[in-house]
Amino acid sequence: MEGYMASVISGVCALLFIGLGVPLANRRIPPNRWYGYRISRYQFEDEEIWYAINARGGGHTVITGMVLAGYCGFTLLFAGERGAQAALTVVLTLMLLVWAAYEITWSVREARRMAREKGLLGKGGADRA
Repeated sequence: MEGYMASVISGVCALLFIGLGVPLANRRIPPNRWYGYRISRYQFEDEEIWYAINARGGGHTVITGMVLAGYCGFTLLFAGERGAQAALTVVLTLMLLVWAAYEITWSVREARRMAREKGLLGKGGADRA
């Protein structure tokens, strides 16, 4: 299994990202506490913000899943090579960390922007994002 570590992990991640991103991108997931882009409090205060953030974030997730599927194919070129698979797994981990940091930053900024446009930002005298 060590000789296929990056291939298996990136393949599983690709399937998960695509499978979880499609319902979000299609606006099929209502506001909830378990599933979706749930970074900003404003997403729970306004359904329009929830669906907008989750639709675009779901699209990002699907695209990332497709990139991961391509990466999985690339890692198969090194199947059976434990050292290469280990290095590719490190690269995969770094890619996922960068993706997560971008998505968190993007979704917070976008939710705040939308809240500001709707007059929700600073409601009650304090910014609660």
